[in-house]
Amino acid sequence: MEGLFDFAQDIGSALGWLLPALCYIGGSWLLATGALGIVQRSRQPLGFLTQPFVPELMIAVGATFLSFPEFLNAGNRTLGFDANAGLGAPAKVSFSTDALANAAKGGPLQALTAILTVWHSYFAAYGALIVYFGLVRQVGRAKGTNNSSPGLNMVMIVAGFMVMNADVIGPGLIRELKLTS
Repeated sequence: MEGLFDFAQDIGSALGWLLPALCYIGGSWLLATGALGIVQRSRQPLGFLTQPFVPELMIAVGATFLSFPEFLNAGNRTLGFDANAGLGAPAKVSFSTDALANAAKGGPLQALTAILTVWHSYFAAYGALIVYFGLVRQVGRAKGTNNSSPGLNMVMIVAGFMVMNADVIGPGLIRELKLTS
């Protein structure tokens, strides 16, 4: 059991290092191609660069990626969560099977809270990655390279914020459904 939790924390830590690399590389690329699109607009038509607002959207999303923790924090506050996001690997949480056994004796709420505490770094990093891919899909939709709808992309972004805050939503749902013992 402890090996599974260590593995989940290691995956969360790896995503915590992968996401900043994706944000900095993708953000720089989007800023450069958006600026190039605006410059080349005055010359001749060049595919997606002549479509309205695509270079501007690329610049806006590129700037968002370069300040991704602030974007995630603003999204968390907008949705009513108080978690703070940061890029980089989080500290490992110590855990033992005795702690889970004691939490299981306390009922489903304590058991779920104990499990989500250990998995927090994984859910936070994975939720941020879902938000990242939702923004990338929206840029792809504007460029015409994918066929997704804006509604699907927005649902993906909101769902990413929900996954990031699974440690708040899960226990709240248990309390709301009155499943506590």
